[in-house]
Amino acid sequence: MNYTVELLSLQTPEHLRSGQEHQNRFDCGDFEINIFETFQSSLKVKIVYPGLTISSMIRGKKTIYTNAGERFEFQPGTSLVLPEGETIYADFPEADAKNPVQCATILIPQATLEKQLKYLNKNYKENGPWELDFRHFHFNNNVGIVRSFNELLQAINQEKNNYPLFDLILKSLFVRLITAQQEHIQVHELGKYQQQFLDVKNYIKEHLHLAISTEQLMDIANCSKSTLFRIFDAYTGKTPGQYIMQERLAKACNMLLQGELSIAEVGYRSGFNSSSYFVKQFRAMYQCTPGEYVKKFC
Repeated sequence: MNYTVELLSLQTPEHLRSGQEHQNRFDCGDFEINIFETFQSSLKVKIVYPGLTISSMIRGKKTIYTNAGERFEFQPGTSLVLPEGETIYADFPEADAKNPVQCATILIPQATLEKQLKYLNKNYKENGPWELDFRHFHFNNNVGIVRSFNELLQAINQEKNNYPLFDLILKSLFVRLITAQQEHIQVHELGKYQQQFLDVKNYIKEHLHLAISTEQLMDIANCSKSTLFRIFDAYTGKTPGQYIMQERLAKACNMLLQGELSIAEVGYRSGFNSSSYFVKQFRAMYQCTPGEYVKKFC
């Protein structure tokens, strides 16, 4: 299941919004948080950090290339964990002034990493071993990871640094991160359903503006209704209908941030035939109306 970190207002002043990746750093005692923002398309940007990094995309996307030859899309709903000194390269294919890329990155020195893992293995060894798996460094968020990220982002916006709170949230993040990696591995092992899920997922993405029935998805996946629901539960934690609603609202958010269409048109193009139903579902998901969302983030 994909969970996204809460959308942040842009940190970079408008007169500085150029192609350069702007960085806002927040001191958290034994670690730091950085908010990176990019406002112009760029290619093969070298990225390497002097410590463990845990990153989550907030808006936009990067195409990541590793030295091992892997290529993948780093986008909202996913996290990226890199060991100290690991070099990757990133493309920003869609970044511009209206569609900036915004990413939150936690930078953790090696000594802090060792201290945190030692604490968990000593005090909660029955639930261990507690260790990071760098074979699976890019994976879908779970609700726990997003909760920790949001707690940290809320904490750094307080007037006074609360270092004991930072430390406790970091411990919870490691617990949730390692759990998410384990969940990712379990999903990865469901290979026999992978192609069916990808076929259905792609169909949904391309037809969000149309009515999509369970029967259509069963035909695409060539499976029974019970198998279809089992596939969605394994890969997303949602029913097909819940997943479609999530994707429609995510599409609506992207169009609202671009500011080129009316709210009614955004709802229609996202697959909602009723403006009132669109507003109702949007409020249920984001705790605000589409109009309030635009005022807050644009």
